[in-house]
Amino acid sequence: MKHVDYLIIHSTNTSEANDFGKDVIIDKHTASTKENGLGFNRPGFDYLVKIDGSLETIIAEDNPTQTDLWGISHGLRDLTGIAKNLAYVGGRTLKESFDKDTRTNSQKQTLEAIVKFYVLRFPNIVILGFNEVPTKPAEDSPAFSVNDWLREIGIAEKHIYIKKSKNG
Repeated sequence: MKHVDYLIIHSTNTSEANDFGKDVIIDKHTASTKENGLGFNRPGFDYLVKIDGSLETIIAEDNPTQTDLWGISHGLRDLTGIAKNLAYVGGRTLKESFDKDTRTNSQKQTLEAIVKFYVLRFPNIVILGFNEVPTKPAEDSPAFSVNDWLREIGIAEKHIYIKKSKNG
């Protein structure tokens, strides 16, 4: 696998009652906007953690996302490098009215294992929630504080993304 600079944690931004696999993500992300999709040229997640904690690979390890993480053109602190995107199924209330941390204990265990694996594999990796990407502050995903959770599971501060001001 290529060097990875960032691990970005997302939710699927779907009801806590829905459970689905990678085929739904692939279809939603790559279908055209006319077909109610997002129109991406590839899915936006590399991995999906289902409600039972099982992990599905959407994009192979040897094909990470090279990205500027949406910061340069906005004059914000840019995040450049290689990113892997990890999502858990859920993130919204039953009727999808509000964001909600819907992670099951099984999902939390799987997310923790993946985060700790990436920290061991890439000693300089930085982990953040999708809502912490400089140009995505209005996003609800992943519906929990990634920074707080990383500290709870014992991740060193050097791996936890800290927002910086536009000037710093």
